[in-house]
Amino acid sequence: MTVSRLSPNARGALWMLGSAASFTVMAACLKILALKHYPESQMVFARCAAGLIAIAPFLLTASRGTMRIVRPWPVLIRCSFSTIGFFAGFYAFAHLPLAQAQAISFSRVLFIVILAAWMLKERVAWRRWTAVGIGFVGVLVMVRPTTATFDLAALLGVASAFFFAVAIVTVKDLTRDHSTLALVVYTNAFTTIAGLPFAFMAWTTPTWGDGLVFLLLGFSGVAAQSCYVRALGHGEASVVGLVDYVRLPLAAIMGLILFSEAPDIATMAGAAVIIGATGYITWRESRMGAQKNDEPAPA
Repeated sequence: MTVSRLSPNARGALWMLGSAASFTVMAACLKILALKHYPESQMVFARCAAGLIAIAPFLLTASRGTMRIVRPWPVLIRCSFSTIGFFAGFYAFAHLPLAQAQAISFSRVLFIVILAAWMLKERVAWRRWTAVGIGFVGVLVMVRPTTATFDLAALLGVASAFFFAVAIVTVKDLTRDHSTLALVVYTNAFTTIAGLPFAFMAWTTPTWGDGLVFLLLGFSGVAAQSCYVRALGHGEASVVGLVDYVRLPLAAIMGLILFSEAPDIATMAGAAVIIGATGYITWRESRMGAQKNDEPAPA
């Protein structure tokens, strides 16, 4: 059976698997470069510069008015939060076991529920609030906020999830009067420019081999984002969104093979709680969307 004859959900699932695999490659490259003492700022610069290069052909063929900014301040806020999310997230992946960093990153779904209720005034009833509370218990299990085991990298992983959640929620508002291309271009450009001084202050000239790793990091990150968007464009969010959780076992396998990282009990337990809670939220929101045109369903 050819790919074109697959159902929309099957095509979406394949794109999401491609996104998960690409993201795992990017995370592994990030970890390799961190172990060689390259600064995270240099990696963020490589990732976002690659994004600008990949977007350039679409930008050149865009129609007039596509890049117009109607509300500069909200756009600036989105770009700023996304930039902080990149820096915090790259630090977390560089200094935590890949599986732990990956599991913590899923907590952004929990933050999105809270922020959507606050910023967009979306209705959230007790079932999803309960799932959010349970999910944050999983986050606490993984972060382990005690004086003996507290880890700055884990805290920054949670912070990255929060900042990306803000960026995602603001997109729902900004796409009313801004093109998706404009938001993507401005975010990548802002992060590249904002991160440039930090990158050059700690710049380490890579060897030819490490330069290839930087290239792979940048373009695998772009591939992950592109595949993710295509997955959501083909399939239902409740289906392809759950496929995205394959990133966790892929990260665990990659971490074990390349870095001899074996997830501990706390990591596995916390990851199970986070994935269970965020998976339920994804399913519940999809169900509510399906019933929206019929009768109101409790959240």
